[in-house]
Amino acid sequence: VSCLQQFCYRIHPLNSVFTAEVLAICQALDELVIPETDILILSDSFSALSSLKNLSFHSPKVIQRLAAKIHIRKNLNQTIALLWVPGHSGVSWNEKADSITKQVSDVSPYIDWIASEDIFSHLKKQSLQITEENYHKSKYQLLIGNIPDILTISKWTGNRVQDRLIARIISKTITTPGLLSRFNLQPDPLCRVCNEINGISHILLRCQKYTSVRVILWRKLNIVSANITYDVLLSHVLVNKNHLLIFVQTLKYFDIV
Repeated sequence: VSCLQQFCYRIHPLNSVFTAEVLAICQALDELVIPETDILILSDSFSALSSLKNLSFHSPKVIQRLAAKIHIRKNLNQTIALLWVPGHSGVSWNEKADSITKQVSDVSPYIDWIASEDIFSHLKKQSLQITEENYHKSKYQLLIGNIPDILTISKWTGNRVQDRLIARIISKTITTPGLLSRFNLQPDPLCRVCNEINGISHILLRCQKYTSVRVILWRKLNIVSANITYDVLLSHVLVNKNHLLIFVQTLKYFDIV
């Protein structure tokens, strides 16, 4: 909106608020075709203007698009000034722009452009959602129970080695005599102390060799009952970052590395 003209457009819903704010500035430059006249554009998007000020090769594509448009105008000896204004009521131009925004309808002109970063963000979110839905439909949901998504867990761990270790603990694919025996890689699957299948569940939950270690770990994880299931243990381990780190640091005392 300007003192000369006003316009409104629709954009694809995948575009973020940030992208929409920058696209509005881009469109303003396209619409305001006034040769040999300097242009002042007011925007309440501090993030957009800051991103433009700190332009680099890694800047969002929509910011690079805006910078290119400004560069073209500069080559035509036209000065473009961008000024931040507060985005609250009482600023007349903001209120007028908000009023025009509410008039956008299905018949309004459409900008057929989606920021690549927004596409990637959508696909990433969609992928995680599909993975979570598949997990809840699988047999592992019954065996393991509800656990945080892998992105949350990876923020809690210190490195990729710990990421893999936790993933194998969760899926019960950590190397143990019991697991090796299932694939004929070790002849004896039994625990020498307890004479039970020496799998990860036995080692962490029942093996007499690690009783003292288990008592200390249970206390740190606020586990009251001595007899718990594997999924209950995981629910305590994955409740927060502190519990997860305590668990990871204790695994070496179970001879798990």
